[in-house]
Amino acid sequence: MNYFNYFTEIENFYQTKRETFTLISSLDWVLIENWKEQGIPLEIVLKGIDRAFSNAKRRINSLAYCVRAIDDVLHETKEARIERPDLPEIPAEETRKYLDKIADRTTSLRDKFPEFAPRIASIADAVRTIDVSNFRDAEQALAALEERLIAILKVASDESTMLDIRRGLEEDLAPCRATMTAEQLSMLGQQLWRRKLMERYNLERLSLFYLI
Repeated sequence: MNYFNYFTEIENFYQTKRETFTLISSLDWVLIENWKEQGIPLEIVLKGIDRAFSNAKRRINSLAYCVRAIDDVLHETKEARIERPDLPEIPAEETRKYLDKIADRTTSLRDKFPEFAPRIASIADAVRTIDVSNFRDAEQALAALEERLIAILKVASDESTMLDIRRGLEEDLAPCRATMTAEQLSMLGQQLWRRKLMERYNLERLSLFYLI
């Protein structure tokens, strides 16, 4: 089970349980990322989602309402092997096209923040020239470039934008407060904030894990 199948299987199963199509929210994507990074087996996540829906006394509108059920299933399954999914094998040409696309999105920021144009161009150029022969190394390089991009966005964004993102973040985290520890909420909040900040400027996350 590679990373991409992991996301798709969870999304499809969740849509089936809801019985109506709905776009996966930023919060839902971050939750799936967390489960994937923790190495939680797909079958445990799906079983937890199924249990959450079976026990629900209200309509479930987010995977956040499934967090506790997934944790319960994980702890009950004592012999569950927690391991990272296999890294995907993607043709180099396809990977290069994807990197060009996210580099182009990044470059588009130069017009919005001309004072940071040279730094933005540097990041975009680095994305385009990443060595894709080793998936893990390429992903680490992209993560470092994303840190640089986030730093620019934090400085360049005006106060109203940051406040709006913060309000949206608090709203999204509301259903998680009853099911997560303070440490889990803090980690989730940081990841969701990054995603929302990049979405505000129509940017792709600098990661090969979104190459679908």
